[in-house]
Amino acid sequence: MTSSIECQNFFRSLQLLDLFTKIGVKNLILCPGSRSAPLAIAAGELNKRRILNVFNSIDERSAGFHSLGISTASGDVSLVVTTSGTAVGNLLPAAIEADKSCKSIVFITADRPSRLKNCGSNQTVNQEEFLNSVCRSNLSTNLNGIHENNDDDILKIVETIKKQILQSPGPIHLNIPFEKPLDISLNNKKKNFEVFERFYLKKTYQFLKNDNQNKNIQFSEKCFKRINLSNPGIIIVGPYQGSTKDLDSFNSALKKLQEITGWPVLVDPVSGVSAELRGLVENWELILKTNKNIIQCDQILRLGPLSSSNDLEDFLLNFEGLQILVKENNIRKLDPIKKSLEYDFGIRNFVNQLLGASSNDNKKIKPLINLGKILIKEGAKIKEILKEQVFSNTEITEYKLANFVPKIWPENYPIMLSASSPIRDWLTFSENATLTRECFSFRGASGIDGTLSLALGIARITKPLLLVTGDLALIHDINGFLIENAIELNLTILLINNNGGNIFNNLYKNNLEEEELKKLFIMPKSINWENLAKGYQVPIKNVSDLNKLREAFEWSLSMQKSVIIKVDINVENEMKGRNLILKKFSQVNEFTFSNYLNL
Repeated sequence: MTSSIECQNFFRSLQLLDLFTKIGVKNLILCPGSRSAPLAIAAGELNKRRILNVFNSIDERSAGFHSLGISTASGDVSLVVTTSGTAVGNLLPAAIEADKSCKSIVFITADRPSRLKNCGSNQTVNQEEFLNSVCRSNLSTNLNGIHENNDDDILKIVETIKKQILQSPGPIHLNIPFEKPLDISLNNKKKNFEVFERFYLKKTYQFLKNDNQNKNIQFSEKCFKRINLSNPGIIIVGPYQGSTKDLDSFNSALKKLQEITGWPVLVDPVSGVSAELRGLVENWELILKTNKNIIQCDQILRLGPLSSSNDLEDFLLNFEGLQILVKENNIRKLDPIKKSLEYDFGIRNFVNQLLGASSNDNKKIKPLINLGKILIKEGAKIKEILKEQVFSNTEITEYKLANFVPKIWPENYPIMLSASSPIRDWLTFSENATLTRECFSFRGASGIDGTLSLALGIARITKPLLLVTGDLALIHDINGFLIENAIELNLTILLINNNGGNIFNNLYKNNLEEEELKKLFIMPKSINWENLAKGYQVPIKNVSDLNKLREAFEWSLSMQKSVIIKVDINVENEMKGRNLILKKFSQVNEFTFSNYLNL
């Protein structure tokens, strides 16, 4: 190997990316640029040898979200590589979501060497600071250029990143200054790779491993003593923030917790909870909306962050009993109502400590408590009302989709819900039907950024995938279709076309004139979806009858590629239907507080 800068740039890039594969990285999203050429060429060599999957994206913002989708669905760290300058700024939205949802991505950004910083050199900015506020670590190779780093320097960087990921999953920024020349001749590339293959490629390293048993768990035993397993309580499970690889153990611990308490369980559509869990309450959000007084207990165990339910937040805010919040992969404060004791070490450790603090009698399997039976009965009553209303006619509405779609989209096929209306509607109307498969949504920062790119990232790992999205969320990230082979991924997009942000109708309609509401909030756009889909070579089908939706799903699955199923929503009928349902719930609600006391 020669010591020229061009060879060192290539060799150190090759060494770095190979070490990432040795800590479990399988996928890299590559964005265009010149300063990042050594990384791109090195990635290409590893891709040719099937050591690393490399996909390209011309839009850095889409690339970041695509990588986030891959990391979420696979449970593995993924990489994004960009050039310098404003390209780095476009990574911020995805870094924010990765931070809040505790998903690990390494953003690798190429930069100018220190001699070109702060002197007006073209495309040179303070990019090393762009992601500081949201990344777990912000690292750099030698500021004069990666060519001045040695083997130990590169190894230490990857070891540091591995350690950080184990301690607190989330985004990491690695900024790499490159001195010119950035290209490498074919002859030098061949010679350098031969050296790398002989001495580095098959070399093994001892990296840190995840060991939950060694976590420093400090949570007062007095808090466990306050949990009275003989008294009624409820378990509330919010969006799952752990790794998909830990989902089985999460559900095993939750099952044990339910068995020793006998408590009912209220779950979010993206909680990751198994549909086989005993004590699941259907339609619990509607119970809270119309009849929350039947919930009489003095202790709540909460798992994960809050669901996107105002009724749940109000209920917890007014709850006077004990609240304990158990978190996965997130050591930051996670209770906006500030009424819970927060436990940082996950449900498995929590259950083990709880059992250790309990008597043998409290470790036995208990039958479902009366409160659970009451809530399940109330949920079943609401289910009958919903069934009657959903199929009263075949007009498509958003709340009908939330109830009907998870029942007809094949079990075990994953679903992704976009932010804004879909996630809220499915929380209210889906009746736990999402629990028969993985269901994804990005509730960390809860933005509509990157909706399509996220879904395509998930579809690379687990497919066929159904994306349920509104029109604004889809058009906001339409560049996702420009990600490499995006059209060939098995993604069905259920496009809810309500001509703007329909959620704002529910929030602000009563106090604004129609034109004000449109201009300030709904922002309707006249989009010819058929022509747009054609431009990206994406098949599209329009469905106007609820009964035709199953047939449309069969068509989309037969295509085995990205397709759009568009449904048009009449906003006025939508709102009338919702109000009618809530009115019927109130009229037929036979349970009262006195009924509860008599049980």
